[in-house]
Amino acid sequence: MEYRIDAMNFDLHVAHSVDEIDSAAWDRLSRGRPFASARWYRFAESVLAGDVPFYLVLSCAGEPVGRATLWLTTQEPLPIASVVMRRILRSMLRRWPLLVCRSPLSAAGGLIVPEPPLRDTTLNVLAQAAQQIGRERQASTVMFDYLEPPETQWSGWPATFHVTSLDGGMYLELSWPDFETYVKQLPKSAVKDYRRQRNRANDLGLVITADQTPPPEREALPLIRNVERRHHAAPNPWVVGILQHAHLIDSTWLKATIADRLVGCGLLIGEGDTRSLALLGLDYEVSYVYFQLIYAAIRCAIEQGMRVLRGGTGTYELKQRLGFQPENNNYLVYTINNRMLRWLARGLV
Repeated sequence: MEYRIDAMNFDLHVAHSVDEIDSAAWDRLSRGRPFASARWYRFAESVLAGDVPFYLVLSCAGEPVGRATLWLTTQEPLPIASVVMRRILRSMLRRWPLLVCRSPLSAAGGLIVPEPPLRDTTLNVLAQAAQQIGRERQASTVMFDYLEPPETQWSGWPATFHVTSLDGGMYLELSWPDFETYVKQLPKSAVKDYRRQRNRANDLGLVITADQTPPPEREALPLIRNVERRHHAAPNPWVVGILQHAHLIDSTWLKATIADRLVGCGLLIGEGDTRSLALLGLDYEVSYVYFQLIYAAIRCAIEQGMRVLRGGTGTYELKQRLGFQPENNNYLVYTINNRMLRWLARGLV
């Protein structure tokens, strides 16, 4: 679908698959960002088969200058503790879905705009186009998430958009030649904890393996749901898809076993020099598993030559002791297309 924009000789192309867009042009616009390549989006389309993508690519004088990758979804795992409220909102989402701009399955944004002087005009065109698609598809809310604070202040946002924030993730900058060097630079108390945890895990016969073979779905899925229930989180609707398609991108499965029993799992996933720890699963009847998976994730990321390990949300104090820092991309900009559903947006944000 093509749109002609009068301002500054802009053309807006709307695609529903990354394969409708030249891969070289897509990756050139991505500028080497992790979780933004054509390869990553092919993986995402395989996993998010129930959602509808709208890729808005804005060109100026024939050259792509900006992009917004939007997903029309009824499956969003809502960050709401109340199970009853989640059920009510899920029912409403089936009627009035969300239109979300993000790089899926990555906790990263899907908005790319050029530097000034084109930035604000590009942003304004993309945001207004997203709002129009939201109206046409009867979306309750249009949102751009995983933004940093300066991005929320750009003057190109239409006046109908508002800003809020959610809990942010943590990341570890990796600058050590090996895992042993990383451990040595930790505070003495953290080194002591590491050694104690390692010794107790060895006493239990706990073994951590790292490879590209996913754990059996029938064993991993209950462990992943255990963690979601423990933290009162909505079930991730894309777990099975990720289990089945993680081989399409750079991925390493971490598996914690005692004898032949799977007692924990996690997935290192990403591209370039960045990895994220995802799909954490735990058997809470077995101690020390979580710590060993975290240590194994750090070890693997260092050995693979990564620069950044993203650890996600939760257990902030522990991650801080291990050197993780807060990410600053926990802001979102949103607008409500249907005034009668403003209370729904308040529940989401």
